[in-house]
Amino acid sequence: MPSFNAGGSTRTPFGRNEFLRSVRDVKTESYTCAASTVPSQTIDGVSGQKILQPGTVMSKITSGAETGKVGPFTLEAGNTDGRKTAANIVGINDTFLPWQLAERDVEIAVVYEAAIVGSRLIELDATGAWAAASAGTLTTLGTGTAVYEYRMK
Repeated sequence: MPSFNAGGSTRTPFGRNEFLRSVRDVKTESYTCAASTVPSQTIDGVSGQKILQPGTVMSKITSGAETGKVGPFTLEAGNTDGRKTAANIVGINDTFLPWQLAERDVEIAVVYEAAIVGSRLIELDATGAWAAASAGTLTTLGTGTAVYEYRMK
């Protein structure tokens, strides 16, 4: 008789964050994401995992070894590479990187014009952990948490 054995232990689910309201008229630009700016996570007991989700607010790095690249916008108090400055925001990441940043810097597509859902945007909070984009960041981008037309340039 057929049966099912679940086996193994429970796995931590993760998947692609969908932040686009529509895929019509989405405009992107290519940037290099600095792997050193994405925090490591432990997933299912495996440390050193780096996952960059679509919907992450990206900011240009203006000082240090990674100058000219981009990384997640951060509210971390000790950040000195320019990613904390709202004027350095270049757009919203559209590339799902479930492991590549653990190996190297990676080219990503950054959205600068699209219809998006603000409540699905991500940034690094004051402790350096992933969090929903703050009200201040959403205001800088031009809206609250509602669906809106987003234009960076």
